[in-house]
Amino acid sequence: RNRINWPFIRKHTQENVKRFDVRTTSIDAPVSSLSGGNQQKLILARELHGEPVIITAMHATRGLDVGAVEYVHKRIIEARDKGTAILYISTELEELINISDRIAVMCRGEIMGVVDPRDVSIEEIGMMMAGHKHEQTAAAEGNYEHKK
Repeated sequence: RNRINWPFIRKHTQENVKRFDVRTTSIDAPVSSLSGGNQQKLILARELHGEPVIITAMHATRGLDVGAVEYVHKRIIEARDKGTAILYISTELEELINISDRIAVMCRGEIMGVVDPRDVSIEEIGMMMAGHKHEQTAAAEGNYEHKK
């Protein structure tokens, strides 16, 4: 029969609080008493523990201050650089452009395009968000007529 290993949990929590610079009065403090940024750091600590193959993050920086946003981005990019696949879902276009290798835009359940953020404008992404297929995607599907 499995039992909860409380000493291990306390040690692991203390390590994560230190490693992720979580500001708390005690590891026994309820998570709900922490700031949004510190709550997000704890979630990151939990999700990045070990060597995850993939991480899905949705609106991971919503409501956080600038410092916490930078911290979250840094940790996610570190995980990516170690080989973790990151599926980052956000409506913040500048954030996506700054941290993504590729951006896939969906509208009404259909992929409008997959683009390199270094080669696309915010306006092009906005058009895809509004339901217009990206030229490369439409051409690949045979639905694009070249403009003369």
